[in-house]
Amino acid sequence: MTDSTFLPGFTPKPEAVTASRGWMLDVDGCLVSTSRAGGSGGLAMPGATALLEHLHGAGHSVVICTNASERTPAHYAEHLRSLGLDARDEDFITAGSAAAEYIAHHHPTATVLALGAEGITEPLTGLGLDLAEPQAARDGQLADVVLVGAQDSYTRDELNAACLAVDAGAPLYTTVASPWFHGGRGKSVALSSVVAHAIAWATGVDPQVLGKPSPALGETLQRHLGVEAGAITVVGDATAEIDLARAMGANAALVLSGATDAALLATLDGERRPDVALAGVADLLELLSPHSSPRPESPTSHPLPSEGARP
Repeated sequence: MTDSTFLPGFTPKPEAVTASRGWMLDVDGCLVSTSRAGGSGGLAMPGATALLEHLHGAGHSVVICTNASERTPAHYAEHLRSLGLDARDEDFITAGSAAAEYIAHHHPTATVLALGAEGITEPLTGLGLDLAEPQAARDGQLADVVLVGAQDSYTRDELNAACLAVDAGAPLYTTVASPWFHGGRGKSVALSSVVAHAIAWATGVDPQVLGKPSPALGETLQRHLGVEAGAITVVGDATAEIDLARAMGANAALVLSGATDAALLATLDGERRPDVALAGVADLLELLSPHSSPRPESPTSHPLPSEGARP
């Protein structure tokens, strides 16, 4: 580790980070520089490939987690592999797959109105949940649960059915809360968040977030990693990852290669201040290299919970 690893003017607390054995790594703006969610069309960040190799080689548990929800975890993992990153299907979690797991546990017999693409519909049906047809709302057949995820466009029938169901008492869930997406190449609107809040405006019901930085996602990540919270570090480029780490009781490593810059970092204090702040994942690798040794006895992955497991 060199003096240049840490950002000037930031006092780090790296001890718990360097002792971690479980890692949640964000995608956009962290492992990949991109202008589209889930790493699509992007390039691996400097040091990202080597960091994953280092963590896997040390026998640490690793989860790659994105707030993207348009495609399935396997789709995003395959794309990252095409960029040279060791992203394993079983170690990849999206906001969509985490949301489906939460609903399967808390509403196991529900009919779900899914406003989104296969990134939420496939996990929902894979867990045995029935999907509502938006047109059925015209005849008074309303969904038990509404989930908003990402897709290119939303129809009038979908929005009408969602508003009617929520107005009648159905819980409203969304995969993300942030109005903006930032993957290191400028920002764009997070359409699913905008749509969820439009439904909230019409119905007066605030959406419950099931992606980052929700406690529901934190529980799923911790169980998937199989490591106590204090030995987990959440790595990302946004304050959402810091909030997620605090909700889990985990450590927070912030990289300034995406949504957060030095000016925003300077405004963070208390629990919102990360344990370490680094220019990018290459610096995180430099920080960890002197501290990690192979641990072949440690599991490198754990399967996602089956239907009915608590998220």
